[in-house]
Amino acid sequence: MTRIRTYFALCVLALAVPLIAGCGDDESSDVDPQTVLDETFDNDERVVSGDLSLSLGGSAEGEQGGSFEASLSGPFQGDPDDPAAIPQLDWSGSLTAEGAGQSVSFEGGITVTEDNAFVEYGSDAYEVGAETFGQFKQLAEQASAQQSEAEGLSFTEAFTQGCEQSLEAQGGDPAACQIDFQAWLGDLSNEGEEEVEGADTVHVSGSLDVETMLQDLVQLGAAVPQASAPGVPSEEQVQQIADAISEASFDLYSGVDDRVLRGIDFNLALDPSAIPDASEAGIESVDADFSLRLAGVNEEQEISAPSEAQPIDELLGQFGIDPNELGGLGGLGGGTTIPGAGSGSGGGGGGAPSDADADAYLDCIAEAQTPDEINACASEL
Repeated sequence: MTRIRTYFALCVLALAVPLIAGCGDDESSDVDPQTVLDETFDNDERVVSGDLSLSLGGSAEGEQGGSFEASLSGPFQGDPDDPAAIPQLDWSGSLTAEGAGQSVSFEGGITVTEDNAFVEYGSDAYEVGAETFGQFKQLAEQASAQQSEAEGLSFTEAFTQGCEQSLEAQGGDPAACQIDFQAWLGDLSNEGEEEVEGADTVHVSGSLDVETMLQDLVQLGAAVPQASAPGVPSEEQVQQIADAISEASFDLYSGVDDRVLRGIDFNLALDPSAIPDASEAGIESVDADFSLRLAGVNEEQEISAPSEAQPIDELLGQFGIDPNELGGLGGLGGGTTIPGAGSGSGGGGGGAPSDADADAYLDCIAEAQTPDEINACASEL
């Protein structure tokens, strides 16, 4: 269990930092590194399209050791005139992991076009269906449109606003959303200009204040009522993890001309001897690394649907899922529509739901645990 918690903590640390992206005006690679980060953090420029490449890996050495590698890559294309629109994308991913005498290997992908969505599993593609996708798109864009006031805000401002709205909706304490991300970073150095994905960037390196970051994340997790039960680390556990981190470094690449994030690398090394349960479990060392690259920023990306896609019912059947039990989710494979959601073909009931109804429906779906609870959410529309 401790090993799983350690992996989880490392993954949270690795995934949190790359959310920072930005813009600025200073073209000099000699600019103070803190200024580069300030302009990157406080960016209000929307990145609506690009080609994403992301990888995450980790390993634990010792008797109970193991390793994993994950990747996600592909283009995405949003609507520059409508921040609420669901972006088109064509992403493929893979995951390999081994440990405790077991191994896992997975390859798949997801494609979203203007009017449909597809899932790729193995060598086959499966179609969600234009009618079902249209219903979900309508609901999601209605909910997103209510947050359109975040347009023009920096990352930190948009994160805080969205976080507060989410916590308030769940009955949590929105004060936990007041996170100073820049306090996580220190030992900054400007490493000069480097070309990343065809763009000239300023390379800033530094270290991570693990203890501050963990405390902020734990506080945020504890602010959610459902998460305030067992599972949220104690202050003592946070301190143990912080003491066990022997390396926490990052390299950030921000555009010289626009301060838009083009890449970030993040590395963690942990000495489990500072965590008694971990060392007793036979783990001698833990390493994790994260890498993100963004190419073709705000350049037009071409997204096309896969050919010869099969109905998604066939994929669900492979996992023992009865599509008819998903009626409340738009009836994947069952022909059922979301009540009140309407559809491009004229089916699906009584017109578009109100913004409040759409919000209530999406909140209900997020909290549902069983097919019956999912189906019951239709009453919100």
